[in-house]
Amino acid sequence: MTRTTATTATTAPLRTGPAKATYRHCLHAEWIKIRTMRSTAYVILGTLAFCLGLAALNSSSAGSEFADLSPADQASFDPLATSLRGYLLAQIALGLLGGLVITSEYGARTVVPTLIAVPHRARVLASKAVVLVGVALPTGIAVSLAGFLVGQASLSGADAPHLALSDGVAARGILGGGVYLALAALFGLALGTVIRSTTATVTSLFGVMLIVQAFAPALPGGLGDWVSKYWPPIAGGQIITSYRDPARLSPWAGVGVMAGCVTVLLVAAFVVFRKRDA
Repeated sequence: MTRTTATTATTAPLRTGPAKATYRHCLHAEWIKIRTMRSTAYVILGTLAFCLGLAALNSSSAGSEFADLSPADQASFDPLATSLRGYLLAQIALGLLGGLVITSEYGARTVVPTLIAVPHRARVLASKAVVLVGVALPTGIAVSLAGFLVGQASLSGADAPHLALSDGVAARGILGGGVYLALAALFGLALGTVIRSTTATVTSLFGVMLIVQAFAPALPGGLGDWVSKYWPPIAGGQIITSYRDPARLSPWAGVGVMAGCVTVLLVAAFVVFRKRDA
């Protein structure tokens, strides 16, 4: 006689590979990267300290000289721009931070394991952009608010025209200044993605944001007028002014020009990042 034994087997689902990295995973990874970069803290603290010092010095000097200005110059005196002049350095610093978010990975070659873990390149770059804005926007607002408070206190102490936080232009300058500096950080990210070199990115930032602005009045005829009105960093910088110059764009229109430029450059960065070898 033959005895037959029946056995029942349960089969568990087999894992064919590691779990797919989601967009949430990408955001978390990029947040860890930017939070642990030593340059992040240096850029934020250094920018805040410099802008506070410049606001105090610039406002104190402008306030003490106000009484000696001609009536025309007194009429065009801009207390908001006087206290927020530190944005000229802040835009370079946050643009550099944006560039480092990507160029530091190319320099250390950690971009390769990043793209192995997340082959969806657009997801990687989008995560970098979102996390960067999450750092740059509050930093920009904090820099603008601190510069405003220190600068207006210095102007008030010198009996020069000054603003209070309750003034509409003050809120626009502080919040708009933060938006502008976040756009500057995204500009740096886009440049760094296209160029892939930290040194070249810094050089480009200085050229685009400072050198062209400094030499715009010296450009001949209509070209100088066009650059002074529509060059993105110049147009965007109108957001921190309280005096309305008829030869320049309005504050929010200027920020719109800056945002359009950053959008175009980011699109180019996405295309290059997807098509080029790591």
